[in-house]
Amino acid sequence: MASGSCACHYVRYTTTSVPSAPVNCHCTTCRKQAGAPYQTWAFFPATHVQWQVYPTGRRSSTSATRSFCPRCGSTLSMILDRYPEEIALAAGTLDEGEGPIPLPRAHIFLKEKASWYEVPEGDGAEKYQEWEE
Repeated sequence: MASGSCACHYVRYTTTSVPSAPVNCHCTTCRKQAGAPYQTWAFFPATHVQWQVYPTGRRSSTSATRSFCPRCGSTLSMILDRYPEEIALAAGTLDEGEGPIPLPRAHIFLKEKASWYEVPEGDGAEKYQEWEE
């Protein structure tokens, strides 16, 4: 089980399962939304996430719907059209100390990586130019 919230704690969620190994996404949309060289996503079965207050959703691309806090703007989740049974929660919103959060399993969309960022060697994560192959 895990829980988390946005930065202002207005939007909170709980889960009934632990996340699968997170993925670091380097696509341009994730980078811009995170304001960082990548966005780390932790995946859960969509039916395992309960929101105490629902975030605001927006269609962010032709392949995904993302959500954010309507008060503080924190990125909270993403549902990919290709995997509607899963929800990706922004890993930085997960509360610490409520169970193990696995290390990231992959860096994806490296073809869109920020030129000023170097992906660390030896971090144990697979590296993909696009989606995980």
